[in-house]
Amino acid sequence: MEKLTQEELAKALNGLPVGEIHCFDAIGSTNDFGFERAAAGAPDMTVITAFEQTKGRGRMQRRWITVPGASVPMTVIIRPTETEMEHLNLFSPLTGLALHEALQEYRNIKSEIKWPNDVLLNRRKIAGILCETQWEGGKLNALILGVGANLYHGSAPEISDITYPASSVEDETGTIIPQTEWIRVFLTQLIRLRPQLGSPAFFERWEKALAYKGETVRLVRPDGSSELSKVTGIAPDGSLITVDGAGERKTWLAGEISLRSKE
Repeated sequence: MEKLTQEELAKALNGLPVGEIHCFDAIGSTNDFGFERAAAGAPDMTVITAFEQTKGRGRMQRRWITVPGASVPMTVIIRPTETEMEHLNLFSPLTGLALHEALQEYRNIKSEIKWPNDVLLNRRKIAGILCETQWEGGKLNALILGVGANLYHGSAPEISDITYPASSVEDETGTIIPQTEWIRVFLTQLIRLRPQLGSPAFFERWEKALAYKGETVRLVRPDGSSELSKVTGIAPDGSLITVDGAGERKTWLAGEISLRSKE
């Protein structure tokens, strides 16, 4: 993957309702820079990307490893509307759904979403999301949406560095998606889906893409304990619905458990 320039990215995003556009050769974390720009007043849908990210992070303080020239790290600054403020917890799955539908739209690539937001191809993780909040004086200033996509061969980290099997779009499908096309198609889907946030149509799309629905999985808690349960769907607040071996229905919030295959 060649280094993307600011001019090339701006040209690719021409016509989309985006804010500032920042494209770096190398950066510590696109999310950290997103915090800086949000505090400085950057507008809604400001886009930040880089060829290399050296201090990326994922959910629950896990490392998100970005392989230079193979992975595409990106951050989008969101200024939530009054209506969107009621559904802030759904921006993370909204981003996962945008990734899922971007793959479908670009080359009819069939992916799944492992609750709450990881995008899978052939049950291997090819993208991750970190949604962070910035507060000023007790008031939400911005959402910082971090998106890491493994597009090309060599982008998946070593097995010792991850908690779930990872791969790339190229390795799983043989498809090579140019960076500019990927960023544009993803942002297009994010913009298209955003008005549906929290609506019945949003949950219908999410459940349709839900990995492991109807299957028994292992639910792993932060302390390492686990249980087997069947995934049945998603609740109106975005929590996961499962049924355990005794037939008891349970709901889980993001952060309470992680999904693994039952083996």
